[in-house]
Amino acid sequence: MESKQVEKEVVFVSKVSVTKGKKNGREYVTYRITVPMDKARELELNEGDYLLIKAKKAKWYHLLNWEEMKNVYNMLPEEIKREVDELNHK
Repeated sequence: MESKQVEKEVVFVSKVSVTKGKKNGREYVTYRITVPMDKARELELNEGDYLLIKAKKAKWYHLLNWEEMKNVYNMLPEEIKREVDELNHK
């Protein structure tokens, strides 16, 4: 019987930084994100590894720790609760 290894998936918010530069008369823009250390450890990242990133802009409710704010979470609209729950794999 063949065993399948489940790939680890983590969700985090990261701030984008932009670097502009010129090379051979052409302008270049580089967008970078930082992977939080705890998430990098969880993914067992090593130098040279690649990440598959499915990205979208974070909204205000993505920036909060809802585990610490249960009362406020209960007042959120159902649509936002569903999105928060999906991201946290509840």
